[in-house]
Amino acid sequence: MSEKVFDILVVGSGLSSLVFAEEYLKKKNNIDIISPNFKYKIKTEMDYNFDPKTLPPQFKKNFSKIVDYFHFNNLNFDKKNCNILGSLEFGGLSNYWGLQMDKEANEDLNYFGNKAKKEIINCFTEILKEKSLIGNFGTYKNSLKINNFYENILKKYKDSKKLIIEKSLIAINKNNKKNIKKLNPDLILKKIKKKVTFHNFFLKKISKKKNLIFLHCIRGNEKRIFKTRKLILATGTLVTTKLIMDFLNIKREVPIKHHPRLISMYIAKKKILDNTKLTAGLLQIKSRKKNETFSGDLRPSNKMILNMAFKIYKILFPLKSILMFFKDYIFFSNNLMGSNFSNLYIKKINKKFTIFSKNKETLKKLKRNQKKIYNFLRKEKIIFPFFKNFFPGIGADYHYYGTIQAGGKKKLSVNKNCQLLKNNSIYIVDGSVFNFKKNLYPYGYVLANSKRIAKLINR
Repeated sequence: MSEKVFDILVVGSGLSSLVFAEEYLKKKNNIDIISPNFKYKIKTEMDYNFDPKTLPPQFKKNFSKIVDYFHFNNLNFDKKNCNILGSLEFGGLSNYWGLQMDKEANEDLNYFGNKAKKEIINCFTEILKEKSLIGNFGTYKNSLKINNFYENILKKYKDSKKLIIEKSLIAINKNNKKNIKKLNPDLILKKIKKKVTFHNFFLKKISKKKNLIFLHCIRGNEKRIFKTRKLILATGTLVTTKLIMDFLNIKREVPIKHHPRLISMYIAKKKILDNTKLTAGLLQIKSRKKNETFSGDLRPSNKMILNMAFKIYKILFPLKSILMFFKDYIFFSNNLMGSNFSNLYIKKINKKFTIFSKNKETLKKLKRNQKKIYNFLRKEKIIFPFFKNFFPGIGADYHYYGTIQAGGKKKLSVNKNCQLLKNNSIYIVDGSVFNFKKNLYPYGYVLANSKRIAKLINR
């Protein structure tokens, strides 16, 4: 057992963890982070060979890492009725190509209260400035270039009563427009690594004694207990929820909010132009009906995204040379639904926390929305009468959130400063504390909130 008592410990090494650490280190000299680095030999004798520049596992169809991740975090998922993929690119379940935001996103912050809402919005703008990102947010103007054909569609549907057609709000690194890189944890870590001490462990359990938090960790057969006065949880919604449910001895099933996703591929009649060399959305197609939250974003293809598709969907491989030749005429759409259509749950079953779904109508609803998007694209003569849908499964949408919501009064809640109601020494800075009803691209506000909490602690 370690006798040292830390003033603060962060658990997790994804972007929300490192954004917190970066802000915290503006006034402090060092910080300790607990997270497995996937380089050591673990129980399965598997060497993860971590490399942040490689593609996330779900795009390589490398599910063994994900299975191991769930195993060591004491998580399980019912493969018969859901398909949790996520990404283990750098310690957490988050696939991150760049920040993207819905214009109605601010409505999702109302339950934080006016002061915290303003702080989160300001922190998001700060991230745009600090990382030299492009985007369209507040005083920022979107410098994403698309050709006049699509610009005219935006103007045509400006006052539409049925659909909202708008330019995507994105935030991606603009230092090299010919080869724009995604914002990943490695960019932040490079800047702060001299002040960060990583403890290479999995966190298995949290307990408390008087004013201290005890973190029960493992690394292979080695066990260690860390003691801290403040705990910052940034382990991603799935793991954070499991840890807090265990800590509070919650035995009931807990809904996991998420955005059900259907991927569609279309053939465009006109070449799609953009200046990002990335797969950020060019247009967003959304419904104006309040009870019908869905969005389809049009993403131009490129060699990278097509190679991913060939690896995952073997049926496309015979068409590889043809599709590559016409890649500038192919685009994909992520058809997402709002949190009201969430269909994931977590519950402790036989000593493991199992994730499962219930409703079998999810795919049917997704296809119904996709048909509306398809009809719009056909009406505007954007595409040929052809599309191909890919449903990765319930839960394979990467957006998990809303299990320990801010501003709630129940046991499984945090206050507006993201402190657990039952123990204000535990702060949660991942997606667990949000309910993204309107914003279908949530990660920007997750990072902004993480930055906000670091500022609060530094005061």
